[in-house]
Amino acid sequence: MREFRADRVMAPRRIPIGFDAGRFADGRPLDLEIGCGVGWHPIRYARDNPHRALVAIEKTKAKYARFQTRFFRRGDVSNLHPVHADAVAWVTHFLRPETLERVFLLYPNPNPKNPAVRWFRMPFFKRLLGTIKPGGEVHLASNEAWYVDEAKRFAASVWGLDLRAETRLNRVGDGGPAPRTHFERKYLARGQTCYDAVFVKR
Repeated sequence: MREFRADRVMAPRRIPIGFDAGRFADGRPLDLEIGCGVGWHPIRYARDNPHRALVAIEKTKAKYARFQTRFFRRGDVSNLHPVHADAVAWVTHFLRPETLERVFLLYPNPNPKNPAVRWFRMPFFKRLLGTIKPGGEVHLASNEAWYVDEAKRFAASVWGLDLRAETRLNRVGDGGPAPRTHFERKYLARGQTCYDAVFVKR
């Protein structure tokens, strides 16, 4: 696997001048969600975990606009910071080493025809792991079993991560947890199985 070249990554243009992730966290555990879509999970997570701080990144303009609208309507999630940017650029330029405690990758594009851009196969993943504290977690969810299986192989053999937990979701309701994202709701409504894995940095 080739090395990640941080010097070739341009800084995001939309980030407010002076934003500092550590200052935003203000002593609270800091978490990151990449590809948060229209904001279902980050808003609920921030609301349910007021003692934690979350930065939620979405690159797509339309999805981010819906996320931002939902964020402003809530009005009670000061521990959530929405970001409209490319996650690779944002992490590279705005996160210091061993800053994060949790990273969420919930239903990323599996890119079946382009393995090089799947998160656990990207050189950038080393940079991302460098921003996580020892004992910190990476949460991965997908409706594709092969995608999670591949991530598990790379997590163990390339990145030295331990698998802490692995669960399957099969349907909505029956007293189970509410869907975390639009994708999760859609897949479960179709009767598909959703896979969830939590990896730990040694």
